[in-house]
Amino acid sequence: MYRIIYRVVLLLAISAGLVACNHNDKKISGWEINDVYHSTIITPNSVTGGKTYQGPPINTMDEANTYEMFSLRAEQPKQGAKTYELNAQLTYFSQWRYYDSAILENTPATTFKVVGREAGACGDRGCIFREVVSIQLTEAFLKDRMKKGFIITLSSKTGIKTELFVPPQYIQGYMQAVNGFN
Repeated sequence: MYRIIYRVVLLLAISAGLVACNHNDKKISGWEINDVYHSTIITPNSVTGGKTYQGPPINTMDEANTYEMFSLRAEQPKQGAKTYELNAQLTYFSQWRYYDSAILENTPATTFKVVGREAGACGDRGCIFREVVSIQLTEAFLKDRMKKGFIITLSSKTGIKTELFVPPQYIQGYMQAVNGFN
């Protein structure tokens, strides 16, 4: 009995969150450079001597009722260059989509990888599915997109496409935090 109540409450909470996000502006106009700069979390790695730079999440909802949460992340080893990636968590109802590729500014992303997939509670709207994907980016690409942002289009085996827009303010604030200046 408690399991059913838990699932219903969880489904209602997620549904309310998805409905609330349904009216987000694609341009994410509220983001300012300083907000991203101050919200980027820098974590030292005591084992390797390097650092991780985790940008704040961008939350949106698309026309296919896909809740999108994505952010930039960089790893810097003690010796060597930083590596960058865009991590995206896609949550939706109905059936598995199986995201399997990405187009980055009209060019196929060769570094697309699925980090994880999981199914959640089921209800009147169907089951909740979540897929986490990652696409590696270069520092040169990010610096080049600091004035206009960029779009990544994720494609699934079921034919659904999901567009993620990373605005220029986000990239500028993130790169300032990663490179250590304000």
